This record gives sequence, C-alpha cells and structure tokens, in this order.
Amino acid sequence: MSLAHSNAALDRALELIKAEGPCSSSSICTKILALLNVDEAMAVRLARAMLDSDPRFVLLGDGSWALAGEESAGASISLLAASYVVVDVETTGFAPPADRVIEIGMVRLEGGRITARYETLIDPRRPVPGPVSTLTGISYSMLAGQPTFDEVCRDVVDFLGDSVFVAHNAPFDWRFVQNEVILSRGCKLLNPRLCTAVLARRLVPELERRNLDEVARFFNLSFQARHRALGDAEVTADVLLRLFERAAERGIGTLAELIALAAARTSRKGTKN
Repeated sequence: MSLAHSNAALDRALELIKAEGPCSSSSICTKILALLNVDEAMAVRLARAMLDSDPRFVLLGDGSWALAGEESAGASISLLAASYVVVDVETTGFAPPADRVIEIGMVRLEGGRITARYETLIDPRRPVPGPVSTLTGISYSMLAGQPTFDEVCRDVVDFLGDSVFVAHNAPFDWRFVQNEVILSRGCKLLNPRLCTAVLARRLVPELERRNLDEVARFFNLSFQARHRALGDAEVTADVLLRLFERAAERGIGTLAELIALAAARTSRKGTKN
C-alpha cells in the first residue's frame, strides 16, 4: 500500500475498533482491506503488517486488536456499570438513504435500570408505503408537521452520547440512524454496538427463532406498543437485562467479554422483528 492508502486504512481501522470494540485479524482483513476468505494465519500476518507499528493499536492475548489504553479499561467495565442506549426505529422501508426514519425511540440503561426515554415521530419528506402504515399504524398524515431529522439530530446524538448502542438486529437500526446523522451533520457516530438478536443466539441456544416477539415471549415480557419505536425499545432493554443474567451464568461479567461473545463467528443472521 502507498503511504496515503496505508493512512486511510489505519483511520478506517481506528473507526472500526472505536465502533465495535476489539476486532479479530479476520475482521480487519474483511472490513478494512476488503479481503474475503483469507485463512486465519494470513489474516494475522496482514493485520500485524498494517497495525503493529502504529502505537494506537495493541494486540490482545486473545488475538484481537484493541486501541492502546483501552485494552484493560474495557475489561474492567462491568456489564451493569456501562451505559447503554437501546434504540428502535420505524422507517419507510429497508434501504437508506432512499428510505428514511419516521419514528425513533430510545431508552437509556444505567445501573441495570431505565433512567431516561426519548421518542419522536419524524417527517421523512416522502410517502409512507401502505404496508408500513398497516404494520406500525403510522400514516403520512400523522407525520405532517412533525420535525425532520435535521431538527432532532442534536437531541438524538446528545441522548446517545458515548453509550453503547443496542438494538434488536442492531445493523438495521444503526444503518438508518447513522445515515440520518451523516445526511444531517456530515459526521459519523462511533458508539460501540451490541445486538440483542446476536446475543440471544449466543446465550439462549434453546430458542429456535430469535426475532423480538419470540425472545420477549421466552422471557415473559409484554409490549406496550408493538411496532412502535419506544415500545419496542423498552422491551429490547428488558431483553438486554435478561441476557446479562444469562451472560453471568456463563461467567461473563464485563462489557469487553460480552462484545467479544457477540463478535464470535456464526453462520446464521439475526432478524429485525
């Protein structure tokens, strides 16, 4: 790589690890170098060649890469000591930026309890498809006069702060929120992320399906408003707390350990709802 390309790759690696926590060499090769199907030994060599000489990165004992100064700090944060913001969005479809957020609900978890809530409808400045209205009960007429994402972006970003971003099928909600923030402010969120669908797969193996309805039913949780952003976020927050209990049964007590568990390879994918 040229120096320019090397620096760009290092910056992307820095952003990746800030967002996702410690990353394996294979993940670095796939997400930063765009190299697929690289065997583990080669992935380790390539990652070391790129990151070893940069003092911002350290190689952990488990073979993953972390940011210097955070390798022990992450391990020392207990699950209940960390701050989480559980997010759910309702949208006009599945593919941003063509599709946009029409409602966002967030709850902050601190010390094992909900300490704050945020919800708002959002005018997407485009039609709401009939199937979306049928599922959510949100029609375009309800959104007329509501704020655009530009108008609530500061509130959303401030509510998220530096907390761990949590959602059920987090890639879906993260992609939409990230897209809206980029369109509104031209900058990216760098919060670490956890997906309760992935964690349920790891920690509740007896469940055949891990959509939010099935996981909530397993833990005897009920919805105040299904397919509305705040209602789903509140249930997802309760699911996360139940998963903490499952994690403790397996000896997992820190945020770093939980992130590592979520990052373990799997051949199956989570579902949104």
